[in-house]
Amino acid sequence: MLRSRGHQGCIWLAAFCVAAASLALYAAAVWFGNLNQDEGWYLYAARAVADGRLPYRDFFFTQGPVMPYLYGLFTPLWSPHGVLGGRIFTAVLGLLSGLLAAGLARRAVPSPRAAEAGLIAFALTACNLYHVYFTTIPKTYALASCLLLGGFLVLTLSLSRRRKTRSHLSCMWALPAGMLVAFAAGVRLSLGAMLPVTALALLVSYRKTGAAFFWFALGGGVGLALAFGPALLEAREPFLFSQSFHVARGGRDLFFMAGSLARTVQAYLPAVMLLAALALFRLFRGGGVAGSVSQDEPTGILYRGQFWPWLWLAAFLAVFGVQLASPYPYDDYQVPVMGLLAAAVAGWTANSTSSGSLRGCVCLLWVTGSLLASFGSPLAQSWFVARQDRFWVVRKAVPDLAVLRQTARDVRALSGEDDLLLTQDLYLAVEAGMRVPEGLEMGPFSYFPQLSDDEAARYHVMNDTRLEALLTAAPASVAAYSGYGFAIRSPVMDEVPAARRHAFLSVLGQHYDGVQEVPDFGQNCTTLQIMKRRTPLGAQKP
Repeated sequence: MLRSRGHQGCIWLAAFCVAAASLALYAAAVWFGNLNQDEGWYLYAARAVADGRLPYRDFFFTQGPVMPYLYGLFTPLWSPHGVLGGRIFTAVLGLLSGLLAAGLARRAVPSPRAAEAGLIAFALTACNLYHVYFTTIPKTYALASCLLLGGFLVLTLSLSRRRKTRSHLSCMWALPAGMLVAFAAGVRLSLGAMLPVTALALLVSYRKTGAAFFWFALGGGVGLALAFGPALLEAREPFLFSQSFHVARGGRDLFFMAGSLARTVQAYLPAVMLLAALALFRLFRGGGVAGSVSQDEPTGILYRGQFWPWLWLAAFLAVFGVQLASPYPYDDYQVPVMGLLAAAVAGWTANSTSSGSLRGCVCLLWVTGSLLASFGSPLAQSWFVARQDRFWVVRKAVPDLAVLRQTARDVRALSGEDDLLLTQDLYLAVEAGMRVPEGLEMGPFSYFPQLSDDEAARYHVMNDTRLEALLTAAPASVAAYSGYGFAIRSPVMDEVPAARRHAFLSVLGQHYDGVQEVPDFGQNCTTLQIMKRRTPLGAQKP
C-alpha cells in the first residue's frame, strides 16, 4: 500500500510539473522568443490564401501547400493580432503535438505503465525549451508534428492489442492514418520518407493479413493526391521549381552535417541520454526492455517485440537521415519528428521495470531532467541578449516582438490609407496588416539573379531587371529594409555582392527618403531603415 501511494504521488507530482512547466514555457516563447524571418512569409502565404490566391500559381512558396491552406482557414482568428496571433495559434498546435506524443507513448505499453510513458514523452517535447520555441513560432514544425503524430496514433488503432481480436474492420483505421502522414508530407516534403518505411514495416510484420498495409498505402496515396494534386494540375512548373529550392542550394558538406547533429543532440539532450541509457540497459540485461513485462499483462503482438516503438524509431531515422543529408541541414529541421523518438523511448522506459514505485521515480527523474535542461538552455539567454560587445553583454530593452509591434504601428501611421509596403521583411507587413508587391512573398528568398525575365515572371520571383523596376516604380508610399533586405541570392543563399546591393539601394534612394531608423530589429537584431516615397509614381530622375 505504501509503495502504491508513493508511486501515485510521484505520478501526480510529475503530472503537475509538466502541465505547469509546458504552459509557462509556451507563454514565454510566444512573447520573448526571437523573431525569425520565416514567420513572415508563412503567415503572409496563409493570408494570401485567405484572400483567394493560391501558392505556386499566384505566388512563390518553398514548402508544401497544406500549411497556408490550414492557417488560411483560421486567418480570422489570428490575423487581427498579427505575428502575436500567429504565434498563439501555432503554440496551441505545439501543445497539441506534445499531447499526441504522450498518447502515442501510452499506446506502446500495457495500461499499468501508460501514465509514466505519457508523462515522459510529454516532458521530452512540451517541456523542452528548444522544441517549445520551434513549435511556437509560425513555421511548419508544429502543424507537421500534429499531423504525423496524429497519423501514427490513429495507426495504432488498426491493430488490436490482442491478436485474437484483430479484424479486417479495425485495419481500416490505417486509411486515415496514411492520409494524415501524407498531409504531414504536404507541409514538409521531407516527411514523405516515412510513408514507404511505415508501409514496408506493416507489410513485413503483418504479411498474413496485409489489410493494414493496404489501407495505409491507400490512405497515403489519397492524402498525397489531395495535398499535391491541385498544385500539379494548375501550376506544375512553378510547383516543381519551388520544391527544388532546398536541394538546389549546393553540395553536401560533412562539416555542416556534423554541426547540425551536434546541435540536435544538445537541443534534445534528455531524450538522447534516455535513448543511450536504454541501449546500455538492453546491452547489459540480455532480456531487453520487452522482456520485463509481467505475466499478468497482455503479451499480444503490440508487446511481444515492441513493434510500435521500433516502427516509430524507423520512421524517425528515415526522415532524420533525409534532412541531415540536405545541403544545409539546419538542426531545427528535425523538430517535427522528435515526438516519434520521444514516444518510443518513453514507452521503452516505462516498460523497463515491473516495480511500480521504481517506475514512478524514473518518471519523475526524467521529467526533472527535462525541466533542468530547459532551464540551462542557451536559447533562453538569446531571448534577452541582443549581442555581446567584447566582454560586455548588450541586453534587449524589450522583446523582439514588442519592437516589431511598435515599428508596425509607425509604418502604418506613415502609410496612411496605402496598404502596400515595399519590404522583404514579411513579418513587418504581416504585423502592420499590409501587402507587399507581387514577387516579394518569400522575402529575402525572392531574389533569383540567374533567372531570365520570362522565368522570373513565370515563377513569381525577382531577378535583377524585375527588382530594379520594382524599386523604381513600386506604388508604395513606404519602404523598409533591414540587414536582410536585398542581401541574399537564391537558391544558393550566399550574400549579394556589395556593389550589387549598393546599386539596389541607390535606386531606392532616388525615390524614397529615410525617415526613421530602428536599431536591433527583428531576426539577429539588424538595423531597419524606414523610408517615405519622395517622388510621384512614374516621375523620372532629373
